[in-house]
Amino acid sequence: MSDKRSLGRLRFWRGVVVGTAVFLFAAFLISPTLHALLLAWSVTGNQAAAEYSYAIAAGDVNGDGRIDLIVGSPKYESDTYTGGAAFVYHGYSGGFSDNPYWTSGSDLKGARYGFAVASAGDINADGYDDVIIGAYRYNNGQSEEGRAYLYLGSSHGLHTAPDWQFESDQKDAHLGYAVAAAGDVNNDGFDDVLVGARWYQETLSSEGAAFLFYGSADGLSDTPGWTAVGGQAGAAFGTAVASAGDVNHDGYDDILIGAPFFDTTLEDAGAVYLFLGSETGPGSGAAWQATGSQAGGLFGSALAAADFNEDNASDLLVGAPHSSGGVDDEGGVFLYLGGSSGLMSSTAVWSTYGGQVGSLFGTAVAVGDVNGDAFADILVGAPTCTHDQSNEGCVFLYLGMPGSVSATANWTGQGDKADTAYGTSTAVIGSVNGDSYDEIAVGAPQYRFDRDLVGRAFVYFGAEQLVEQVYVYLPIAVQTN
Repeated sequence: MSDKRSLGRLRFWRGVVVGTAVFLFAAFLISPTLHALLLAWSVTGNQAAAEYSYAIAAGDVNGDGRIDLIVGSPKYESDTYTGGAAFVYHGYSGGFSDNPYWTSGSDLKGARYGFAVASAGDINADGYDDVIIGAYRYNNGQSEEGRAYLYLGSSHGLHTAPDWQFESDQKDAHLGYAVAAAGDVNNDGFDDVLVGARWYQETLSSEGAAFLFYGSADGLSDTPGWTAVGGQAGAAFGTAVASAGDVNHDGYDDILIGAPFFDTTLEDAGAVYLFLGSETGPGSGAAWQATGSQAGGLFGSALAAADFNEDNASDLLVGAPHSSGGVDDEGGVFLYLGGSSGLMSSTAVWSTYGGQVGSLFGTAVAVGDVNGDAFADILVGAPTCTHDQSNEGCVFLYLGMPGSVSATANWTGQGDKADTAYGTSTAVIGSVNGDSYDEIAVGAPQYRFDRDLVGRAFVYFGAEQLVEQVYVYLPIAVQTN
């Protein structure tokens, strides 16, 4: 499966031209001017080639009611070559601290600590969010077996030392390539976590695996409470993992796993699997599955969930960064509706494409309520799109509306420098300033300062009005007698 592994690394760095959209309504013309969301905060990495902001996430780790930002830098060097690091910036009413309140990293060469970061939710129900971090190339007896770390929150922020660690104990498994909060899958009052190992082998080479660990008052267990594997050689099951929320509205959170190198009749079309939660945890088989429709599309590379149609059941969002709606490697994003029996269909009810050759639209996806209207919005990263700078990277925001999502982007952000990889990571992170509008976080791990590739993280304040609408009313006919 070495060819697939190489392809997975190389496909990320292609790219190039984004389209624009015009809104036309039957009774009148709306000519929208897109308002730039206010940049609330940005920090540039302090080390060249460290890939600062390759991963980005948020949670309230000190329980002060303000969102805190978690930034991964997987090639950061402290005492070891590309050991990696992660940084936490505490939130306050005006944004985030300029300097990290917490920093941690790996003492092992090439571990890539911080390649994946996530809030773990509150795994021990003490009122503080916890953080999970992946180091997918960690070695401890087996080359690139991978390791995941959990750090507990407290009134002072994250603990210095990890409360929990887990390794795959298998060569080249890449455990920690993806990490995520799972929600409360068994509804016991403690949040659970997911860890992906994309090249794990149970019986088939590089099939991949996902591990679920249950929370408790004592923290996470030393062994997974549930494991699933890809079932196909080279599928890379576990490349992406996410909480699905409660898809079937039964009181148990469900989980979502992506296998972007899964083969249908088409090679590397990709697949996504939904596993339903229960009192005893997820079952052994997926309750729902969707597959990509294009060879090499890598459907399932990015995942998110929210309730888009207000039926109290979560709906699922899937990124396929190498799919095509008309041009090569433009990338696409697909939305599937949940329902009382799980997912209602394996056919997407909403989809959109990048519109530009090589933009890799759908590399990252996130959901939240950016304009405070109680409808879920969609944020999509396209890290090699070109706006007015070559391959600068872009993010696109699609606003939710009653029962649907906007067909065209309501706001777009760009890297504003060539080759920044802006949009490699995205997150909708809740409100840091308490105004009820969720903020947007974006990572640009190839951002240059002078000539150094230091990376940069950005946060934008959410806002009620993203589009200024100019109405041109049609003449009214007046009838006289």
